[in-house]
Amino acid sequence: MADSIELLLDPPSDLRVLEDWAALEDAGLPNQSRHQSFSNAPHITLAAAARIDDRYDADLAAASGGPAPDLVTAGFLVFPTRRKFVLARQIVAGTALTGLHRRIWCALDGVQETVPTTVSGAWTPHITLGHGLTAEQLGTALELLRDSPPVRLAAGIVRRWDAKEKCLILLGGGGAPQASG
Repeated sequence: MADSIELLLDPPSDLRVLEDWAALEDAGLPNQSRHQSFSNAPHITLAAAARIDDRYDADLAAASGGPAPDLVTAGFLVFPTRRKFVLARQIVAGTALTGLHRRIWCALDGVQETVPTTVSGAWTPHITLGHGLTAEQLGTALELLRDSPPVRLAAGIVRRWDAKEKCLILLGGGGAPQASG
């Protein structure tokens, strides 16, 4: 499992995404609400690597500062896995969001074993709605959610997930105090 840097949503935006999770759950479809970890929350993964330890925290906190990026959904994305699919809401890669992504990766200079789909040029900002969907379930999910219009969401704080230690480190952004290091 990889460590990651994640952009959370503010509470009202979080609730909006949780509505999608609930709609999928009500239909008996795989969704992120079934992931029972304490760390589970709607988020946009900004970076991931085999190991991102605390030596990067001060630079990540500085990179997380500045105005929170505006977030707008833009339909759905489907990512194939070995035998099933992941369904996500696409997030428009606006200037502020791509700037945050770039600053995060600058702060991670030298990190090894990066997850290729999170680096600049390959990153597609999204919020996962469900994983492990069969093709039939994917069709049902898209039919269920297809009339959901694009929505504006507000960014929250940036956090680091430490998979080895199973802990979250709040880094800043979204009006949160900056971490000191």
